[in-house]
Amino acid sequence: MMFLLVGLLILVGCDEQRVAETTSQETVQETLMEIDTTQNLMVYFPQFTYIDLVCAEMPHFSDGSVVMCLAAAFTGERSNLFSHDNIAGQHVASGVFHKGYKCPANTGTFTFHDGQWNFIPSVNTDSITHAADANGMAFSQIMLIYKGYNCKAHVKGRNLFRALCEKDGRLCIAESRRQQDLNFFVQNLLRYGMKHAIYLQPGKGWNYSWYRDNAGVAHIMHPKVHNYSTNWLTFYQL
Repeated sequence: MMFLLVGLLILVGCDEQRVAETTSQETVQETLMEIDTTQNLMVYFPQFTYIDLVCAEMPHFSDGSVVMCLAAAFTGERSNLFSHDNIAGQHVASGVFHKGYKCPANTGTFTFHDGQWNFIPSVNTDSITHAADANGMAFSQIMLIYKGYNCKAHVKGRNLFRALCEKDGRLCIAESRRQQDLNFFVQNLLRYGMKHAIYLQPGKGWNYSWYRDNAGVAHIMHPKVHNYSTNWLTFYQL
């Protein structure tokens, strides 16, 4: 049974929780995270040197190289046994290509390799396999914005939405600050100046995520509710 729409229709709690774990006893000197807010958006700019798609087990706070991690591709079924076949669409994790299950909702691709990222307005097998050949990462999702233009996306209901975006040549994560419909969320992304945006898995329990602040302290953005999640977009400062 597919739980794609279930995850889209459930209201998400957005209170952040501080986790008393740091990378060291000393204050972290480099910038790890910049956060901006508007009336309708929370926008996170992780400072990173590498991005990966981590599957099966979410990165833990004790890994001091992780700046941020959050759910990326959809998960198909609630299962206690992990399988790449339960991740929606073609994807690359740590340089390894996986076919995933066919997901008609996916209309876009994000890749990262050789220090460069790409937003692609299709499920582009050539780009995904190239990311694997280059020991990079990739995942498939719903494309929301491409080159500053709204892409067709059909997601019913109101939710707290999230997207991986590019603004002024920088990657960022944008979340809606309150429950809203998808079109309103996308219009706010466009007003903020996003050039590209690709959907990320939302929904209570599927959106477990955390980031590390400039002091090295981890903050839970959305709490863990279950163990069925399968994949996480992960930013590293190596």
